[in-house]
Amino acid sequence: MKRFFTLLAACLICCSMWAEQVDCVAGSLSSIIDDTSITQLTITGTIDARDFKFMARNLNSLKQLDLSNAEIVAYNNEKSPVFLSITTYDAQAIPATAFMSKKLSNVVLPQGLTTIGTAAFAGCNIESIVLPTTLENIEPYAFSSCNNLKSITLPAGLRQLGEGAFARCKSLQEATINPDDSFSVGKDAFLDCTALSSVTIGNNVTAIGPGAFSGCTALASPTISSNSNLTTIAEAAFAASAVENIALNQCNQLTTIGMWAFANTPLQNVTLPESLESLGDGAFYYNLNMEQINLPAAITSLSNYLMAGNNAVDMEQPLHDGVTSIGDYAFYNWDQMRNFTFPQSVEYVGTMAMAGQTSLELVTAHPLTVPALGDSVWAGVNQPSIPLKTDASVTDDYAAAQQWMEFDIQHVSPPTSIDDNHAGNLEVKAHFEGSWLIVNANAVITKISIFDINGVMLSTASPASERAQLSTANFNGKFYIVNVILEGGTQRSFKLMRH
Repeated sequence: MKRFFTLLAACLICCSMWAEQVDCVAGSLSSIIDDTSITQLTITGTIDARDFKFMARNLNSLKQLDLSNAEIVAYNNEKSPVFLSITTYDAQAIPATAFMSKKLSNVVLPQGLTTIGTAAFAGCNIESIVLPTTLENIEPYAFSSCNNLKSITLPAGLRQLGEGAFARCKSLQEATINPDDSFSVGKDAFLDCTALSSVTIGNNVTAIGPGAFSGCTALASPTISSNSNLTTIAEAAFAASAVENIALNQCNQLTTIGMWAFANTPLQNVTLPESLESLGDGAFYYNLNMEQINLPAAITSLSNYLMAGNNAVDMEQPLHDGVTSIGDYAFYNWDQMRNFTFPQSVEYVGTMAMAGQTSLELVTAHPLTVPALGDSVWAGVNQPSIPLKTDASVTDDYAAAQQWMEFDIQHVSPPTSIDDNHAGNLEVKAHFEGSWLIVNANAVITKISIFDINGVMLSTASPASERAQLSTANFNGKFYIVNVILEGGTQRSFKLMRH
């Protein structure tokens, strides 16, 4: 029994050596702490940059740090008069690299803290941390490579999230970004957080910076606020991530998607908002699962590599009438594409833009001036076996134009009769509501073609339903011929006036 109490006393003495609580006056920590092997430390009173420097250099075993009742005060480090330099450390700020690569696993930060400095906790073993409501600035790489950190909620008052702030936090699973004022997610902020599966982006986030979620290979469906004020998704923001679904259609302020923003992701179907004005090079590059995507009216010049490699796409009309230029490799290797329609507005098709479209069965070209072409536009495509349909007035022009001439060129004629009466038990109705053409039928509509009054085809669609709604906002003119084909081959034609 005597031996037991002797061992217990020794254990208590040992434990007391590993934990310490001190009341500090700024700059005095080095004179208060004698045992630098402590693993737990609670500080009250005031501290400044000198005390952080002491902890960084000497407390190499420190795992738990409680600063909840400490106040960080400013410090000016006056150098030799020869150099006439002063280093200023702000109040309420944890200095840069303060605990970088230390063993810290638990930190309690003081209320009142406004800034966490560059790489302040980079490489630490922190498992969880509560950021104070007063925090305004997380500087670059502040928590990068904190590989035990599981979740993070950014405080509502945060104003700046620096480059790489949480980059390569391999265990980070959840991040909530819901500021109470306009906010930008910094460059590479969550780069290569490979376990990150839940991200909530609040309505005041206005920009997602370059590479912000790049390499987040568990992030399938980031949550975006339904009243989002997001205006910019910068280059490579979600590149090489696992994003399958993202509700861009509710981002009604979104104007810019940068180059390679969603490159190499498993995105399936994308609805872009009409507010969008700019799509960068390769914005949707090699999205192998993508089947459908729309182009807003303001996108008239398609960037290079825009949707290259999206070989699950099979849309008869991926372009709206208004697109004038198609960039190099824009639709490269769309090897499931069967029918491709060039609207009347197209003036240029770039190098290799349609190369690799090996399933093509029909190309329709509405431009009345043959579009200029880059090099090898249809490389790998068996053009002589594919009909190219053009307006009869320009068939000869296409037949004389390099690369176009390789197709089996045919001209398109409008319907020869107009019939808006019932045909047997099949009923089809068509009318305009503003600029929208509305078609209803009591059978599945397989195809709708819109011609101008001169018989020039303006648009086609394949609804595969009993109701269709097509925009004609980009068409000029008042009168149109609409041809409707129903399942089974029955055709109906209408002459309509758009008010």
